[in-house]
Amino acid sequence: MNLHASLSVDARHDKVWITFKAENRGERRVWLPRALTDDPRPGGRVFDVRVHPGGAPIAYVGANAARGGADWFELPPHSAHTHTVDITADYAFRPGDHTYELRYAGLALADIHHPEATTPLVTEPVLFRHIAP
Repeated sequence: MNLHASLSVDARHDKVWITFKAENRGERRVWLPRALTDDPRPGGRVFDVRVHPGGAPIAYVGANAARGGADWFELPPHSAHTHTVDITADYAFRPGDHTYELRYAGLALADIHHPEATTPLVTEPVLFRHIAP
């Protein structure tokens, strides 16, 4: 599987917008968790958010939703997909001006008919500054 994933953050205007981008650079289709590809507000702690420096985790306070095993998004060969979500209300960001580290660590599928054959999907960490009221 030749899959590349990245995150970017826009934390202006009292909001924290996360953009997830996946690129399938391979010859076969792959499947990504739908929470990353088109959910307007993913249910559950999809992203790992921590205070920087120090690494203290930021609590997830959003809705929890159970996901079925068939809740996957197909990414064709030689294509890319980008999706942006607002996580401002889903994490307990500290009041004031702080720097955070964000990352994603989950799974992707090489074959939708074999959901047990997953592959790790991990992004590089991204630092961002957020000023919460």
